[in-house]
Amino acid sequence: METAQAENRETIVENEAPQIIEEGPTLPQILNDDFVAQFERGIATYKKFVAACFRLTRESHWINHSKDRDKPKYSLQGPGAEALMNPLGISYEAPITKQTPLENGGYAYWVEGYFESKTLNRRGYYVGYCDSRDPFFNARPGWKPETGHGDVRKAATTNLVVNAVTRLAGIRDPDPEMLKSAGLNPEKIMHIDYSGSGRTPTESNETISEAQLKRLWAIAKNNSVDEDGVAIIMKRSGYTKIDDIRRKDYDKICRSIETRDITADEHRAYLASKDTPKQAAQ
Repeated sequence: METAQAENRETIVENEAPQIIEEGPTLPQILNDDFVAQFERGIATYKKFVAACFRLTRESHWINHSKDRDKPKYSLQGPGAEALMNPLGISYEAPITKQTPLENGGYAYWVEGYFESKTLNRRGYYVGYCDSRDPFFNARPGWKPETGHGDVRKAATTNLVVNAVTRLAGIRDPDPEMLKSAGLNPEKIMHIDYSGSGRTPTESNETISEAQLKRLWAIAKNNSVDEDGVAIIMKRSGYTKIDDIRRKDYDKICRSIETRDITADEHRAYLASKDTPKQAAQ
């Protein structure tokens, strides 16, 4: 008898047409002026919260890993995530770690687990990943995948923490203006070069790009620094031609232009050096 009833139930379920069950008021009922006004107030409050989260970090907590320095892509690092965990009341259960082989050689580590923010009353399951092909490790002189399991596993764990904290707080992928509004200077954020040279732009001898050159002149114009002023600042770093500026000195020169960091003595000495050849010719 029970078998027959079960078979009958299965037949009924199979023959039933799928239905969509919706709960709650329809949009026209809730989309009124009061609702929109309250929603906009919530947005304003949320923006203040995000800015407060950024203020808990500093420039060294972020990296710019964009290949194009003029189109930055900022990511929070482990110490920055840790700086946010206590204020946001974030805790997590012991994560699960798994190692898997890669298709064409090498290996990957997956670290995953539950994270909870008591401050925000949010909880979620997050994943951190890193593999032995990561350019960060392979750009490091002497690093080998076969002896680098500990590095890759630790990086996957850090990626898990960063992923969880930034998603719980809603602060992923900020733009420069968001960081500036929180008092951070994007120019001080390290740009990582994954070209395989193992060097950051600070250590590189490459000259600046055309886009960086245009940006430098734009900074000069916005801060009323003329060609003589730019030349004085360049000379301080050992340059006589603007096209020779190396990437490692670019940010320092731009900051000096922004702050109009030129002394009266430097200006007089530069003008005197320009006049000397003219006087000799006469």
